[in-house]
Amino acid sequence: MELYGSSDPGFTVLGGDDTVISPLLAAAALGGILASANVRTTDYTELIELWRRDATGPARGLGAELARLSAALFAEPNPTVLKGVSYAQGRISSPAVRLPPLAASAGSVRRAVVLAAARTQETAA
Repeated sequence: MELYGSSDPGFTVLGGDDTVISPLLAAAALGGILASANVRTTDYTELIELWRRDATGPARGLGAELARLSAALFAEPNPTVLKGVSYAQGRISSPAVRLPPLAASAGSVRRAVVLAAARTQETAA
């Protein structure tokens, strides 16, 4: 927490754990390096902006939703589910991964595809 209060010019705290990016942004992180943002980029951008504007209610709702997505994307070894979802969304030409990981199970990909789709109505409001 001491780092968040740093007044060192040019020093920025970024989150790197997708499932906890929202609390890190709430604590003053300025952004993140997030694999999950590949499947819902606009929503992660909005999450950062919501926390910057102190819109805590909408930020918490969207953050919780994106945390569920991140948990689903990492339900199996990274990047297997993420690649499966990216393929299902038409973003990449194949869900194949290099060994030693094997492709994610269809069930994990299906669950994550649902969460990667359009935002829920309660969050979008």
